[in-house]
Amino acid sequence: DVRAPVSASAACEMVTINADAAGWLGAVGLAPHAPFTASAELYAEVARLAHARDLRATTHLAESREEMEMFRDGRGALFEFMKAIGRPMNDCGSTSPLALLSRTGILDARWIIAHLNELTPTDLAVLETGPKFHIVHCPRSHAYFDHSRFRFAELRALGFNICLGTDSLASNHDLSLFAEMRAFTQNEPSLSPRELLEMVTVNAAAALGQREALGMLRAGFAADLIAVPWHGRASALLEELISHDEKIGWLMVGGTVKSTR
Repeated sequence: DVRAPVSASAACEMVTINADAAGWLGAVGLAPHAPFTASAELYAEVARLAHARDLRATTHLAESREEMEMFRDGRGALFEFMKAIGRPMNDCGSTSPLALLSRTGILDARWIIAHLNELTPTDLAVLETGPKFHIVHCPRSHAYFDHSRFRFAELRALGFNICLGTDSLASNHDLSLFAEMRAFTQNEPSLSPRELLEMVTVNAAAALGQREALGMLRAGFAADLIAVPWHGRASALLEELISHDEKIGWLMVGGTVKSTR
């Protein structure tokens, strides 16, 4: 609502009315884009409705140096652009993007936060004592924009559930999670193949509030799976799975087999 302010309550209620029709594992959420494009009022209303309807909410936060410069320093290219299109800038020039959103008190385990690339020492202290939301890191988008180093080890040590995502086709030539796993292992070579796979399966299921329905092949879970051809040693299965770079030729969704060929 940065260009033309809207009623946050009316906008969110319109979305959540449609959520009642969702039949697949409650797969509806609310997604204000980022603190520099969505107002504090919109974030507050999203948080209220997410709590009332038990919905997931997601946003982009602390993604770039320009975002940090805008909020913490009150200057820079993003600051000038947002000011020029009429955004109120009275929340800029004092603190980091993470601190700004954290002090509202809206963040909790329902939130999925994309990026968190730009963090100050103070931010890490805030994260240590604050609520443990879910974090999505997008390795190839991160490399494309040459963001600051993702603080994976520190964030994992603080107890955050960290997943891998693609961000969008604006910074990728495809939306392959296999490619994201391979890209991430270049930055975090100590991670095992199993840990990488968990970041796109069981960790992601937890972020969606579907720990008991998604992310594993198990009785009672959703019958959603893919098949990847493999004729080698079983001991090398996970390494080979991550290296898969062909089209997926067989998948099952909700127990129904669908061919992608």
